[in-house]
Amino acid sequence: MTIAVTGISGLVGQALWPYLERDLDVSRVIGIDVRPLPAGMSADKLSFHQLDMRAPQVEALLTGVDVLVHLAFVIFRSRKQKKQETDSINVQGTQTLCKAAARQGIRKLVFLSSVMAYGLHPDNPIPLTEDAPLRPNPDNFYSRAKGINERYLDRFVTAHPNLVVTRLRPCTIIGPHAPSKQMDLLTGDSTLVARGVEPPIQLVHEDDVAQAVHLTIGRDAPGAYNVGGDEPQRLSQLMQVHGGSVHALPFWLVRVLMEIGWRLGLSPLGAEYADLARYPALLNTDKLKALGWQPHYSTPQAFASLREKNL
Repeated sequence: MTIAVTGISGLVGQALWPYLERDLDVSRVIGIDVRPLPAGMSADKLSFHQLDMRAPQVEALLTGVDVLVHLAFVIFRSRKQKKQETDSINVQGTQTLCKAAARQGIRKLVFLSSVMAYGLHPDNPIPLTEDAPLRPNPDNFYSRAKGINERYLDRFVTAHPNLVVTRLRPCTIIGPHAPSKQMDLLTGDSTLVARGVEPPIQLVHEDDVAQAVHLTIGRDAPGAYNVGGDEPQRLSQLMQVHGGSVHALPFWLVRVLMEIGWRLGLSPLGAEYADLARYPALLNTDKLKALGWQPHYSTPQAFASLREKNL
């Protein structure tokens, strides 16, 4: 197989690479990313192109590709990045890529969606199964973009029935390849929680997400699949096990402090992510496990591995 991967230099792309490198059924990998290729990822079977996925020359790179893995996405918006720019990448870029894949006769698309496509709501089912309605939060650019793309894929699948489309919906992904600033909330000596409304959180290790992507590259799995670690726990529980302190504040104050931290460049999480502190978003992963996926890390184990990496 020839595999194309957008966002290969990112968190999941780096975790996926060893699976592809070892896979004897994968003869060629075309990596596409605006960021440079990280050290240690070069190999004879990898052809890397430092390109924006919206660049017109990207479609030519898809010629002869069997499977397209789409990981590229703006998760955290910088202070200087306007919503129009993030939508151009996350929404228009994704849809343009899908159309190019169809024109080039690609047989399979693996799309990394998110738990945020379900949205953060007080009445979310616990846990969320894949048939739960998608209710993205309109004031969260990441959630909204994932929802728009999923609705687009509904139409895309109907228009291209011969193209297998797999949607993976992971919870919060953590691991050694995550930028340290993005993980500061989990690796610092103290953190904030909303007083009186702290729901359990669910984490998934980058290697377990990579395992899910690799599984669906080699096996036709149309439809949506949740990806999450077992044993969700409250953030305060996880922190206390590792000697960290937790400060419970009124939700409105948590929101204000998150926005200030984002505006000062101290945190990638702005106020639009504050609802993570008060609404549950827990995934049922039975459907993916039925395909043969088994996470190597529970939520506490993924958290512990991240803490150990930052000691």
